[in-house]
Amino acid sequence: MLTERERTGALGSWGEVKAIALLVRSGFSNVRDMNASAVNYPFGDIYAERTGVRYLIGVKTRNKYQVSGQLNPCYNIRKKGADVLAIANRHNARLAWVANQVIPERQLVWSYFGTISLIEDRGERFSIPLRASDTSKYECLAEEEEDVSIRQEWSNGGYDRSRERPLL
Repeated sequence: MLTERERTGALGSWGEVKAIALLVRSGFSNVRDMNASAVNYPFGDIYAERTGVRYLIGVKTRNKYQVSGQLNPCYNIRKKGADVLAIANRHNARLAWVANQVIPERQLVWSYFGTISLIEDRGERFSIPLRASDTSKYECLAEEEEDVSIRQEWSNGGYDRSRERPLL
């Protein structure tokens, strides 16, 4: 059995590899893992280009449902104190993100791409809203796609609890 840190670390590492594959599939070029040169590269996990635009992309991968069984409604992409604009300027790139939602029990993934300008800056954090009403504004990289590399041990147990609740 994995510790919580091992579980979230494995899920996050898988998400970065998955994001690279999905970006390539979606027409991005010069896609590279920024963490290959520096572990936990500040903000950006991936550098990619498309139609002449450079992107520094943060990747967040989470269970689609919280432990309580409710939808995980937003993912924090930047913590207080990170000067992400300076990081983007170093690469002459726009700041962007990929958000992966997974249901490990069903080996399903939803994946979205967007720029920081698409999400609200809440002062000390950038959060990616992931309710159905929000995700329609983003580029969908994967829609309820089966991926057998998703391991059930990455579950937080929230999916089972979500099925016990009436859908709203």
